[in-house]
Amino acid sequence: MKTVYQSFDKATLFQRGYLFSLILVAVSLFSPKQALTNIAIMLLALVWLLEGDFKAKYQRLAANWVAVSFMLLFFLYLTGAFYTDNLGAGFKRLETKSSLLIFPLLIGSAIIRQDYLRKTLLTFAFTCVVLSAVALVYQTFVVLEKNDFNYFFSDGLVSIMGKQAAYYSIYVAFSILILIQDLWQRFSGIGWGRKTVFLVAILFLLLFLFLLASRTSLGILLLILIISLVGVGVRYGKLRYTLLMVAALLAFIVGLSVVFPQTVSRFKSLRNISFDFSNTQDIYHFSGEDSEAKWNGLNMRLAKWVCAIDVIRQNPLGVGTGDVKDELVEAYRNRNFTYAAENRFDPHNQFLDTTVAIGIPGLIVLMCCYLLPLYLAIKQKNWLLGSFAILIIACSITESVLSSAQGVIFICFSLFVLLGASVPDKSRKERAANLPQ
Repeated sequence: MKTVYQSFDKATLFQRGYLFSLILVAVSLFSPKQALTNIAIMLLALVWLLEGDFKAKYQRLAANWVAVSFMLLFFLYLTGAFYTDNLGAGFKRLETKSSLLIFPLLIGSAIIRQDYLRKTLLTFAFTCVVLSAVALVYQTFVVLEKNDFNYFFSDGLVSIMGKQAAYYSIYVAFSILILIQDLWQRFSGIGWGRKTVFLVAILFLLLFLFLLASRTSLGILLLILIISLVGVGVRYGKLRYTLLMVAALLAFIVGLSVVFPQTVSRFKSLRNISFDFSNTQDIYHFSGEDSEAKWNGLNMRLAKWVCAIDVIRQNPLGVGTGDVKDELVEAYRNRNFTYAAENRFDPHNQFLDTTVAIGIPGLIVLMCCYLLPLYLAIKQKNWLLGSFAILIIACSITESVLSSAQGVIFICFSLFVLLGASVPDKSRKERAANLPQ
């Protein structure tokens, strides 16, 4: 009896350790300093190591094809670091991409209670709500001090957290998806007070996402929500009601467009897709007059993608992990793309970024990393996992999301927490037998 009690107590302790460390990672993602995230990850690794049972963890890891794909992608980058000319940049990029190895290993091989994983997701979402509110209040004082309303938008809005709008907008979109999923699953079992809290939080995050003015995240989220509402309406015979919800959502966005035309102007600037590599005009943002003489977010990316493809054609197996920017700058100069060369832009596309670095094999593995979770979501009919996969795939077209710590840590952490919380019924029963109640 004493042995059973000790075993139970030990298992419970490790599960609580996982919960605490996962929540700490989730909260630390919003910190302006990465040191807190590093400490949280080290704590998670310590719990994993102390728990032991490495043979079983190896077996679970080997059976987890998503984890294997991410780890293989990391080892391709590791290999690329050894044939790169710029070793310093290579190992620095490798350090940034270490999440491709860490989270698949730690979360993908462990047995963690699913309710703890769901608590982690909800903690992330509500942390996003609270800190976004803090950022909005802080930025209000900045706008009043500088007498410039443009500080309410894009990167300026999240300057207090030291984040880029392109990445923080993914955090916000994911938080909206988490809250909608939780509200949908527990709608009939919670009171109207809690329902109101969730609805207000969702609407506030939609407002915040609109102010961030990140076109890809906002556009793909609205597309996911509209298609999902129509699909639910068709499936349950409630199309009239869900169409009303779609209309309300669109009316809300139209209302925001009237109040905050700056975000709309960001979308309007994309009308011009033609470009001249020799153009040295600055890129249109919020301040100043929009004109076809200026670069915009779309034609700038198109020009960079052409140059990235130039590099890939000459180096189908990649230039090495550390030579991406050096080779791109050379390609920019070859096409007289002075503006991009001076700013040493990355390709703003994860698929091209990976292919430039580690070639066609890297692109194939990256596609597996993205498509396997989507396949599992479709197979398991898991709306949240599928929506997250679509969101990341879409953002990877316009951003090099795995080339920044703000992107790669969040994506790898969130994905493997989602996968752990999405185990099918049969596997759930097998895992539950190994967990304390």
